[in-house]
Amino acid sequence: MSNLMLHCGAKPATFHDLTLMDSDHYKPMTPTHRPLPHYEVADRMKQSIRRYTDYSIVAEEYGISHKGKNCFGVMSLKKHNDQHNDYEIFYAWRHSNNMMFGLRAGIGSRVFCCDNMAFSVESEIMGCKHTANIGDTFDSRVDDLNRTLENKDEELHAKYDRYKNVRISYRDADHVIMQSVRAGALPKTKTTAVDAEWRDPSFKYDSNGISLWDLFNAFTYVNQGTFYADQIKRTQKLHKVFDEYPNYSHMQIN
Repeated sequence: MSNLMLHCGAKPATFHDLTLMDSDHYKPMTPTHRPLPHYEVADRMKQSIRRYTDYSIVAEEYGISHKGKNCFGVMSLKKHNDQHNDYEIFYAWRHSNNMMFGLRAGIGSRVFCCDNMAFSVESEIMGCKHTANIGDTFDSRVDDLNRTLENKDEELHAKYDRYKNVRISYRDADHVIMQSVRAGALPKTKTTAVDAEWRDPSFKYDSNGISLWDLFNAFTYVNQGTFYADQIKRTQKLHKVFDEYPNYSHMQIN
């Protein structure tokens, strides 16, 4: 996902690069400010994944910006005997030691055939402030998220299967696009782009005919590069619009 890192204005880095950063990057900015080394954030996430899940980290990528004060990370996950051949589950997180923003992490998904920057974040832990107990607070919240990771993955798989098996007309797609604007899942300025991507997709998605899955991926593709916090909110609102799409039982693909 190096394109994602570059889009965020960050320089690509490895975990080893993070361990080599000197203490100047972690100097407190106020008497109560408690910065964390970026590598420690990544390591805490890795330990929690190993401790509470059956998932392996198959790829990890990092990016740094603002003279090393800010860090973005992505960890791609895979479960043994995973049957998901068209998308992957990953963790995305961001961390700032210059008080620009707190420590946040979220679970997302990315379609394999799509552009590296096209992804959706399904759920996240609340931001952690850089106070005296930031390490313990972050550990507790990541652990809680990892305890539910498998269930979230299964829910997502079932949801995507349903999207793939619901045929949708151009007229109904227009309705879903406008409903997404009303729900705050899509800026009004991007409606034309979503409609164009849906009618003439940049990639061939794994679906049977013209389905909700194709439309969902059109949204994801157009929203690529969206600021992390906005991406989370839009994805959650978009799922609600799609899940409330009427007449599923009458529109199943045979």
